[in-house]
Amino acid sequence: MSEKKRKRHEDGAERPKKKVVIAQEGAVKVEMLQNKEVLGPLLAATPGLIFPPSIFFSPYKRTKILPEGATHTLLLQSSEHPRLDYTAEEERDGSSESQLKDYIGVFDPATKKLQLVPVKRVTVRSTLRSETEEMREEQEKLEARQATMMAKRHALAAEFGSKKSRKAIEDMTLNAIRSGNPTDPASTRNEGVAENILNNMTTATGTMPTKEDLAAAVDKSKPRPTPNMAAEYPTDVYPIETVVGSELMTMIEIKYWVDASEAGQGVSVTSKYVAKRITRLSRNKQIQKLKVLQFIYLCINFAAALSGPTGRPKKIPPKGKLEDMMGDDAPAGCVMAIRRKFAAEGSFEMPRWNIDNLMTHIAAASLIVDDFEVDVNDLRDDLKLENKEIKAYFQELGCRVNNPTATEQAKWKLTKAEAVNHNIAKLKLPLQFPKVGGPRKGRR
Repeated sequence: MSEKKRKRHEDGAERPKKKVVIAQEGAVKVEMLQNKEVLGPLLAATPGLIFPPSIFFSPYKRTKILPEGATHTLLLQSSEHPRLDYTAEEERDGSSESQLKDYIGVFDPATKKLQLVPVKRVTVRSTLRSETEEMREEQEKLEARQATMMAKRHALAAEFGSKKSRKAIEDMTLNAIRSGNPTDPASTRNEGVAENILNNMTTATGTMPTKEDLAAAVDKSKPRPTPNMAAEYPTDVYPIETVVGSELMTMIEIKYWVDASEAGQGVSVTSKYVAKRITRLSRNKQIQKLKVLQFIYLCINFAAALSGPTGRPKKIPPKGKLEDMMGDDAPAGCVMAIRRKFAAEGSFEMPRWNIDNLMTHIAAASLIVDDFEVDVNDLRDDLKLENKEIKAYFQELGCRVNNPTATEQAKWKLTKAEAVNHNIAKLKLPLQFPKVGGPRKGRR
C-alpha cells in the first residue's frame, strides 16, 4: 500500500488567506438603568467560606419608614444544609467597602450599547444551627425575665418602698380598674368586676410572697454570678461552672501560654493583671486557673471592644470586626461564646445591666485565680474604672474591700505611698452584700 505524501509548499507560494477578527472601532453608547426593585442581580462575597453552589436561598425584605423616606433591607437565608444555616445580607458597618456602589454591565456588539445596572453586594455567612437554637432559647429566657421585672419592682416597692411610692402603686391599680365613663354600661360592669376582685383580696393575699421570697428574687435578678448561699467554704460560693461555664472551659486553649513559659519566652498581652500571673500559674501547672485567667483576658478585651458614650448602652462591633479587635490570639469560637454569655441574641447593644454582669463575672473569676484575695488595682486599670466602681463590683459579690494592712503590703510588695491607692478584696463567710435601701426616716 503506497503512502501519499503531502506536497511541500514552494517558497514564495501564496499562503492561506486568514484574517484576524478585530472589533471595529467606534463610539460606544453607555446607558444607565435604574434598578428600583429590591430583588434582582446581586453580588455575593463569601470571605473564608466554601459552600455548595446548588443551595437555594429564600429572600426576605424588611421595610423601615423614616422621615426622609422608606428604606429596604434584604436578607437571603438557607437551611438546606443538614447542620449549617446560611445568611446573605448587606453589611453596613461603616467600612470603606460598605460605602462603594457596584454595577453590572451588559454590552451588545450589534448596537454598540453598554447598559449598566446598579446591584447590591451581600456577604454570605454561616452559623451552626445548634448555636442559633441556644441563642434563641437564651433570648426567650431574657424576655421572660424582663416581663416579670415590673411585677417584681411593684412588689418590692409595696413591701420596702416609701409611702409616696406605695401610694403611686395603689393609684395605678385603682385607675386601671376604675377607668371609664360612669354612664357607660361597660364601665358599670367593670366596676362590678372590680368590687368582686377587691372582696376576694383577703384570700389572694395568703399567697403573696414573703420578705424572704422577695429578697431572694432581688438577689437572683442582680447582674452577678448566682452565689451559693449554702456554701460552707469560700471556694464553693462562686464555682468555676457558675462563673465561666463548662462550654467555655472546654473551648479555651492555654497550651501556647504553657509552652512559652517553659521555653522562657514572654507572652504578649494587653492586660497588666493577666501578664503578672501567666508565668507563675504555668510553672505550677495550674491548668484550671490558667483557663480562668484566659477567660478574664477575653472578657477584658471584649469590654475594650465596646464603644459608645457614658451613660448609654454600649455598641458591640459586627462579628468579623469584633474578632479583629479582640486580637489574633482569641479563637473565633471563644469570642462568640463570650458574646452569647453577656449580650442578648440578635442585639448589638450592651445595656447597663449587661455591662455590670460582665464586670462582676471578671471580678468573680479573679477571686478564683488569686485564692479569694485580690488586689483590685490592676483590674481597675485594665477596665478603665474608678476606685469607687471597681470596689462596688467586688462588694456586690459579698466581698470585704479595704486598704491593705502592713502584712498585706509586704505580701503584695507595696510601699506605704502605693498602698493608699490600692484596695484588697477578700471573700469570706458570711458574705456581706450591700444593704438594700428602704424608706428614709423622717426628720425629728
